[in-house]
Amino acid sequence: MDESSCEAPERASTQHLSILWAGLNAHSQLQTDPTTDVRSFAHLSVATGQHDDLDILFAGWSSTVLRSREKVWSLGYQNLASTIEASPRSAFGDHDGLIGFLDDDGGLVLVVNAAQNPESSAMSLATKTTDSSPRLSHIALAVLEFENLVKFLAWYHDPSGEGNYPDKHHMLEGRPKQLLANTATFLLLMEDGEVYSWGDPRYHQSLGRATIEEDVSVPPADEPGLVDAIGGLKIAKIASGGCMSAALSEDSALYLWGASNAPGAEQRIKCLRETTSDDVALVELPGDDDSPLVVLDVALGGAHAAVAAEHSGRNLLYVVGDNKNGQPGRGSEEGFLENWMQVEGISGVHREVCGPRSTYAFIFKP
Repeated sequence: MDESSCEAPERASTQHLSILWAGLNAHSQLQTDPTTDVRSFAHLSVATGQHDDLDILFAGWSSTVLRSREKVWSLGYQNLASTIEASPRSAFGDHDGLIGFLDDDGGLVLVVNAAQNPESSAMSLATKTTDSSPRLSHIALAVLEFENLVKFLAWYHDPSGEGNYPDKHHMLEGRPKQLLANTATFLLLMEDGEVYSWGDPRYHQSLGRATIEEDVSVPPADEPGLVDAIGGLKIAKIASGGCMSAALSEDSALYLWGASNAPGAEQRIKCLRETTSDDVALVELPGDDDSPLVVLDVALGGAHAAVAAEHSGRNLLYVVGDNKNGQPGRGSEEGFLENWMQVEGISGVHREVCGPRSTYAFIFKP
């Protein structure tokens, strides 16, 4: 299950925010005709009074969850509307939508359905923290570690309770900066710039590193191991989605690994074709050699990717991968984009978010 977590960057009060989006729209999660996918980027339109600090909290298969300073609400399958007092982080969800997130104090907040909240016809939010609950710095959802959400909540409510401890736990030196999950892999970025991966051995290509089956000196697939191919680099940000992961270094070098096959397709992103299960690809975006591109941000969907990059003073958007539902936003009918391509007519992009089959571009203009 993919986890999407969005932390809005700081911006000057004189800048105006626009959010563009494209992709799968089967449940009206892009706020247009539900029978039509959005193949070319369109502007997000929300009700008056909901623009203040607008951000995407969760981007899923069937729902888009938005937040402003005091509200959380959803478009699409999930009927969520609630007020908030905290700044949500480490949001996580599944095919049906947002499940929960962490608050400012590391407490857990979960979505409560209407049947559990008779006073409202919409889903709302409820704090699940108890006096015994640990404070969490990061949370991510995948099909590993705790058997299911019920098992996790039992541990969270009473960590010392009999039978509540997880089947596995890992001890690593250092302080975590980001924790993400894709289909069956966890990705952890530490404050010192090191990146660890672990997960289901059947998806070993998503790890970007060797496992004990290939090298007896390294950890097995289901235990955290360093992504050696980017060892020694100071990684500033990681991204993960589908069966792919990416790492962006402090000097703006972008690395990609994993499997990019779209469901039912044999095509792969070109830069990943020759990589092995324990290797990563250095991403080279198309541009003018006399004016090199500076990568600013990266996001991954189920089988596509989006990158914001500065070129000659302009912040541009580049996309690649699955185009079945128009998620790259280029307006083309091709089923798959194997090469990185610029989205024409869009500039000022500082950040992007990807759902499994959608892309959202944040544009700041004076």
